[in-house]
Amino acid sequence: MKAIRKGIKILFLLLLVAVTFAASVRNVSANTDTIQIGTATKVQHDYIGGVSFSYKVTTAGEYLYCLNIHKTTATNVSATRVTSGSVINGGIVHILKNGYPYKNITGDKDKDYYITQTAIWWYLDKTTGSTNLGERFKETGSDSYGLRQYVKQLVEEGIAHRNDAVTTTDTKLTLYTNDTNMALKDGYYTSSDIKASEISNLSSYTVTLTNAPSETIINKNGVDMNYTGAFTVNSSDVFKVKVKAANMKDITSSIKVTATGKGVAQYTAYEYKPANTDMQHVTYLQKQEKEVSSEITLNISSSKVSITKVDTNTKQPIAGANFVLLDGQGKEVTTWTSTTNAHIIRNLANGSYTLKETAAPTGYLLNTNETKFTISDTNKDINITFENAPKKVVVNITKVDQATNSPLAGAVLVVRNSAGAEVARFTSTTSSYVLTDLKDGTYTVEEESAPSGYMRSTEKVSFTIDDSHLSHQIIMVNAKEVIVPNTASTGSILMLLAGIVISGVGIEYILKNKKHA
Repeated sequence: MKAIRKGIKILFLLLLVAVTFAASVRNVSANTDTIQIGTATKVQHDYIGGVSFSYKVTTAGEYLYCLNIHKTTATNVSATRVTSGSVINGGIVHILKNGYPYKNITGDKDKDYYITQTAIWWYLDKTTGSTNLGERFKETGSDSYGLRQYVKQLVEEGIAHRNDAVTTTDTKLTLYTNDTNMALKDGYYTSSDIKASEISNLSSYTVTLTNAPSETIINKNGVDMNYTGAFTVNSSDVFKVKVKAANMKDITSSIKVTATGKGVAQYTAYEYKPANTDMQHVTYLQKQEKEVSSEITLNISSSKVSITKVDTNTKQPIAGANFVLLDGQGKEVTTWTSTTNAHIIRNLANGSYTLKETAAPTGYLLNTNETKFTISDTNKDINITFENAPKKVVVNITKVDQATNSPLAGAVLVVRNSAGAEVARFTSTTSSYVLTDLKDGTYTVEEESAPSGYMRSTEKVSFTIDDSHLSHQIIMVNAKEVIVPNTASTGSILMLLAGIVISGVGIEYILKNKKHA
């Protein structure tokens, strides 16, 4: 029983060590100074000229390639990087990149590893003078599987790339558009086509926009979609950025388009040597995923026209004027009614425009002047002040004597509007009564009571206030009263007087006659 427990304990410790070792080797970086070489497995056949060997892997699973066939196969040992070695060059890297396991040569793993390993030895023989492979392999030996041609091809390619950099960067991404200025079309600022002008080792990439306003649209291969964040673009795709003009608040702005992709960006190889100098030095292709990026900046140059309506005299803003804006062909662009704030028109396309006032504010004369302006690439920010002169309404009402035409005081006059409402009541003086605050409309003036000694006038005078009739001179006349004598009373008095006279004459006659008697 104790023996069993002891065995279990030992097994557990071994498993723990194995797990710890496996974890440690899998975390080794691609360009580590030390690698762990695992076991070696013999290739299945001596495919060419009787040459046979074993293929090797690291404990992390990377395929290793021997640099000297004459030394002992390195197995289950550590190997350190050779920092001053001159064996590894662009030719070795090229063979590794185009050999197993990165390229499918025949479709058979064993054959493809064999081709790659022997190509490295043959390449070293040609470039360093080593003797890894003899003539039987290179020329005269059997090649029943037809692999020699593949080995030769890799060797020739390696020699052609001998002077290449050991570390190469193959993943590339460059965005391109023929015009970074976005053009206004159908209510959107739209970019030119954007695509990857240079792309390698990437089948797709991710695009993000910086400083894009809300409701921005991406048109990819002719199909619109709302931009809600990063989106994927295939290597052959073409896309555009569309920004809703109504959402542009600044005259100038920009949007950064950033493309990012991740691929096998760097390949390199190093020589590693075991501590035992009798063992083979090895190499393997190390690859690193690297994120590549490219960006372009799209520029938006929008227009802003600020129109302010002011009083001609005070220069203060006034509301109530109706405006229309026409384009160069006389087509209506927009209409609005002024307020005390400036009216802002944004995102007008380049061209000529005409501003007209179609109705003046109450109490002001219509401004018939037209204001013309032009939007261009160099003239986007325009401020216009449009003035209105206040109406000068003057109505003079004078009461005069009909006969002398002299001013009369004392008449009570009433002014009413077209609805019959009283707007003014006054008593005339020898000076004219002046009204200056009448609104547009039709009015009447009539006399309510006449001056003393004059008859009341029944005349009702009408007048109209509008832009063409701002001033009126109204004269109302009164005739004096005429006193007509009472004929019946006059006759009675005359008869009384006649009676008195007659009576007097009669008395005088009687008295005279009495004396004579």
